[in-house]
Amino acid sequence: MSKKEKNKECRLCNSVTRQIVDLGTSPPANNFIDTIGDEFTSFPLVVDFCDNCKCIQLRDCLDEEFLYSHYTYMTPDVDSLTEHYDDLINHLQTNSYISEKSRCLEIGSNNGLFLKQLSNKVQSVMGVDPAANIAKIANDLGVETLTAFFDSPTSEQIRADKGKMDLVIARHMFAHNSKPEKILLGIKNILNSEGIIMIENAYAVPTLQNGEFDQIYHEHMFYYTVRNMSNLLSNLDFDLIDVFDSQVHGGSIGFLAAHKGVRKVNKRVASYLSKEDDLFIEDKIFKQFLNKIASIKTKVLSELEGDYSNNKTLASYGATAKAFTMFSFLGLDDSKIKYCIDTSPTKIGKFFPIYNIKVVSEEHFRNDPVDTLLVTAWNYKEHIKSKSKTIFKPGTKLLFPLPDFEIFIV
Repeated sequence: MSKKEKNKECRLCNSVTRQIVDLGTSPPANNFIDTIGDEFTSFPLVVDFCDNCKCIQLRDCLDEEFLYSHYTYMTPDVDSLTEHYDDLINHLQTNSYISEKSRCLEIGSNNGLFLKQLSNKVQSVMGVDPAANIAKIANDLGVETLTAFFDSPTSEQIRADKGKMDLVIARHMFAHNSKPEKILLGIKNILNSEGIIMIENAYAVPTLQNGEFDQIYHEHMFYYTVRNMSNLLSNLDFDLIDVFDSQVHGGSIGFLAAHKGVRKVNKRVASYLSKEDDLFIEDKIFKQFLNKIASIKTKVLSELEGDYSNNKTLASYGATAKAFTMFSFLGLDDSKIKYCIDTSPTKIGKFFPIYNIKVVSEEHFRNDPVDTLLVTAWNYKEHIKSKSKTIFKPGTKLLFPLPDFEIFIV
């Protein structure tokens, strides 16, 4: 399979799509290089919309082996996510979607932190993740994790070894592949007759309303709404039975699904659908997005250029996937951004390709401080603010570009 698959037809229903936004080109997110000058290719970031099934999708999709077989992103161990996991588990328990007898499987389970927290509430947990380096970390944590891409053959292997599952989880990975029906067919093969699917992803509505352009990168091949998720699930003989939203990652949504006709559909689904349909009339939400990202670009570059012209030193905080799009859209590289701070051992010491910005530790900042930090990990804003005095020197300017432009002085 080639490293790039280009499409102007909807990947879900094969209807002709139309362009919503073109953010230029970017290297694939989370793919860092060891040395400046290492050869790397940028690919287009164009988002299209299907008027038939309401699917919002990336036009150019990269091969999953190319993106995920060796992965640098690890789910951070931060209080905000721990609290979010509690909220997810509470929702599952309160609505009787799980019990202490439930057997649970998470697809794209990364380092196993969510499953670890879930494990004392259910009978058993298991993860599946294609990145061998990350799966090893989860196994070392005590969370059984199979290194594999999840599809029908993988689900058959798991079913043969473990039996069927009562809950199948796909958190912040369901948009990370060009053929989501492959995942759903695998789930269908392994889910108990009354089992539950929990899919959590960035929610396209706040992504568009807040102008979160940096949520658009090559791992995010789809931008899900309740409407397009409902259509996709229905085509594979599932019902969308419940939805809930949260503030993680700039605004996320949880979708609960079950085999068609088995579970009662919560009234929340119809309420979300009604609100969404109004937002998409005459492309209102797309026009809002384009206006917002133009405003964000002007504000951020004006602030950075002002500091740079006054001989202030600049860096960034958060070697996130979003940072790749941020640097690309704003036209930033090592000529102005001195380095990028991150806490992930898998990223420190490496470089952003094309932009040649080095990833360094928080300790590096203490030895080589800068005046202004563009916070590319803005989705952890409150966590970063709360620990800022222990990391940054007094007077350091933290520039949060999203979801609302904010300047914070340490």
